[in-house]
This record gives sequence, C-alpha cells and structure tokens, in this order.
Amino acid sequence: MKNLSLFASALAVLGLTACEKTLVDDIADVGSGQVENSVLQVRTRSGGSLGDEATVAYPVTVYVFQGEECQAVQTIGDEGQTLNIPLTEGTYSVYAVGGASALDYVLPDADDATVTSAIVLKEGKTHGDLMAASATATLTDGGTNTVTLGMTRKTMLIQDVTIKKVPSAATAVSVTIAPLWQALNVSGTYSTTNGSSTISLTKQEDGRTWQNAASAYLLPPSSQPASVSVNITIGGMTKTYTYSCSDQLEAGYKINIDGTYTEAVGVNLTGTITGATWLGERTISFEFDENGSSAADDGNGGDNGNNDTPGNAEDFPAVGSSYQGCYVLKSIVADDGQSAELTLLSPNETTIGKAYNDASFIGHPEVLEALIDEKLAEADVDGISDWRLPTYDELNVIYAVLDAINDTFESDVSASGKYLYDASGTVLFRILSQTTADGFDNFGATARIRPVTTVSITKD
Repeated sequence: MKNLSLFASALAVLGLTACEKTLVDDIADVGSGQVENSVLQVRTRSGGSLGDEATVAYPVTVYVFQGEECQAVQTIGDEGQTLNIPLTEGTYSVYAVGGASALDYVLPDADDATVTSAIVLKEGKTHGDLMAASATATLTDGGTNTVTLGMTRKTMLIQDVTIKKVPSAATAVSVTIAPLWQALNVSGTYSTTNGSSTISLTKQEDGRTWQNAASAYLLPPSSQPASVSVNITIGGMTKTYTYSCSDQLEAGYKINIDGTYTEAVGVNLTGTITGATWLGERTISFEFDENGSSAADDGNGGDNGNNDTPGNAEDFPAVGSSYQGCYVLKSIVADDGQSAELTLLSPNETTIGKAYNDASFIGHPEVLEALIDEKLAEADVDGISDWRLPTYDELNVIYAVLDAINDTFESDVSASGKYLYDASGTVLFRILSQTTADGFDNFGATARIRPVTTVSITKD
C-alpha cells in the first residue's frame, strides 16, 4: 500500500500565481534502498512576506480521482493538520476546494463525486472565501508521492459599498451585481450561469448616506460585460441605475463601490468601482442620469444605462419618464428651451377614509377640504410640494397610459378603482376606466386619492 500526501499551499495574488508552502517530511528507510509504507507529514503555515494575504481558506476538501472514479475524499481542517491518503499504484487527478464548510455547502462524497459535481450553497447561506487547486500524481509500487497544491482564489470580495446624498425619503437602497456564476465545481471550474447578488445597504446617522453592514464574497461574472445596479426606493417605487462594467470584475479582486445621488434637473448618479489586487489597483469610473448615460473618460471603456425613458431634445424629462420618483404625465418646454413645466403623478395613493355623507362634511365644505389636504400629504414625495386632486381630463390621461405607469410604480393604479377628482372646486369620483361617465358626488370611504402636481424646472 502506498501513501499519497497532499498539501494545500498559500493563496496567490489574483488567483494567477500560487505561493507554495513548505513541506516537512520524515520518510523512514526500512532497508535495501526501498521505501515501503512510509508516512509523509504535511503541515501548512502562513506564507512569507505576504503575511495574512497569503493564508489558505479552511477547511480544504481534497478529491482524488483515478479516471472518472472518485477514490477518496479527505478534509484538511486547519493549518496544522497532517493529511495522508493510502492508494494503490497508478495515476491520479487531485482536486482541492478551500473555504467550503459542510455547514454552508452541499459537498459531494466519494460515492457520487465527479469532477463536474457542483459545490452548492445551502439555502440561506452566503459564499465564503472559496479557493481551488488541482494536480496530477503518479504512484509507483512501494513509493510515496508528495503533491503541493497552489490554491487559487475563486471569489471576488465586495468590500465597501457607499451611496451618498440619497434623498431622505428613501426607504431602501441596495446594489445588485449580475450575471454571476452560482456554483463552483470539484475541478475548480464554475457552473450555473446568470445568477445575481443584491447587497442591502443601511441608512447612516446623517440620513443621506447608505452603506453595507458587511463585506460579501461572490463568484465572478458568468458572462461579460458584468453590471452593477443601484436600486433606490422612494415612495414605494424602486428605480434602478445600471452600469455596464466590461470585464473588470474578476475573482481575486477587492471591489469598492462609491456612488453619489444628486438631486437636480433629472437625477445624476456617479461612482467608482476600485478593484484592488494584491499586486496592484484598478479604478473604473461611470456616471449616468435620468436623460441618458455615458462612461467617464478613464480609458477602460464600458457602457452605462438606466431604466428610464430618455429625456427630450431640450434635456428635460419627457412624457413617460420619471422625475423625482414621479411619473411625468405632461412636459411642456418653453420656447427658449431654458425651462419646462411638468405635470407629475405621485407614486403613492391613499383613501379618503370618510364617505361623502359623513356628518362632519354636511354644511362644512372646509372640513372635506382639510381632510383631502391631509390625505394628499400622506401620498407626498420628498422634494415635491403642492399636491392636488387630478382633474377629469388628467384621469383620462392616466387611464390612457395605465400600463406604462404600472410598469414604473410598485403601487399600481387600478383601472377599476374609484378615484376622487377636482371638478372646478367640487370633489367628485369616477371609476378610472369609465372615461365617458359623468362624475358622482356620493363617494365612499374607500374612494382613492392619487395626487398630481405641476412643477416648473429650469436649466442650471
């Protein structure tokens, strides 16, 4: 019986260069120049001048194949552990996966493992610092073969994510990276394409800055270009701004995302992604806004995009686009092209809460007016004021583009909903889809209020 002993070495920079660990061996000579049943002791240690940058992610699970058949599976639990695998004479393929604990991953065993078996995350778990290595070993009768495996990092680290100057009304901010590989195979290759990972951010004390609470290890993009999307939820509506970052996201990189949200004519979002390797650093810059996108001139290429309809020729928000989280129902640009008047539909709606014949309303129109003002405030949007009930004609416009509005808003406008409107100072209601029906004043407590407003904006 022969011994094949395996050693997992330190991590190399960018997963491209392996840093070997020292072997401590003690082979007993049993006489006549033959080595039989000898034991090779293998220990690991931190790697030289790279310090803690050159550690190995434990546990390391080692798979030994002869042809297509898995002969053995063993685990190195920590740096000081010795690994010995007895095998018969022959040639073997050896694969090692580091950082995949059985607590977090489903690991194939010797009975069912193949070189393409996927090491899959368990439900609710997140990736760790995954590493992999492979080698070929030939054992002769009565001999010992020592294999040194140089571990390569298979993940990228999303380290710091900060989005600044977010409107105070935002209720959630996150960053999504896609498309990603979803699993690592025994052989160290990837499998299962088109995954994504969303990192939720937490509002900081200043109320305008959102940051990640912890770093995240992710498998690299499954195809290029990869994208980084910033998702900002305001008033129940989530807007997504996406940057196409070419082939810059790779395993072995530390990624920092730093964005700034600017409230102006349209919305501008600028940011950088910094990929810091153990041997160097690379910066990618991008910027995009409501009216279109363009890459910063950093020599790296790349493209940008967002999910809004581009603005009109005068660079003002166009009908059907979004402005400050609201849907643009109408956009009238002044003749000089320096200003525009926008009619906006709120992403929020509420109900009146009292019927038309409530005792407090009878003979007291000011009470109804005050209640409507209160309800309009409940559907408010940060940075936009002077909300009012829509007119009958504005309800017709809303119904005509209902599908586009509901594609934009999370809080749908209902075709069968009963909406209040302003008929020259009289509060009436109608079912939205009944565009030719007369209004009614006998609204119930569940009648809906979806505010509109008109704002004027000018170029800087």
